[in-house]
Amino acid sequence: MFPKHFENPEGGQGVEPGLMEMLQRFQTQRLLVFDHLGEFFEEMRMYHRKDGKVVKERDDLMSAARYAVMSLRYAKGNTFSKRMDHAIGTYDDEYQYFAA
Repeated sequence: MFPKHFENPEGGQGVEPGLMEMLQRFQTQRLLVFDHLGEFFEEMRMYHRKDGKVVKERDDLMSAARYAVMSLRYAKGNTFSKRMDHAIGTYDDEYQYFAA
């Protein structure tokens, strides 16, 4: 959760910058959606414009994805750390995972 309300990088809360960013990421395969997520693809097919404006009906998953993509600028990477085998008390060098 962010301590402040969401805003696009250029300011404002418009939908278009997020849609363009999602489109670009889909085209460059930097945004992928598992094929079993039928509800997402159904919303994507229903997404349309009327009189030049996006119709905001049944678009919860698309909106959540748009917020996630536009919030990537706040993302921080985790460092790799060794996994400790608690039963033996040793570190496993072959298995690495993201630390919380």
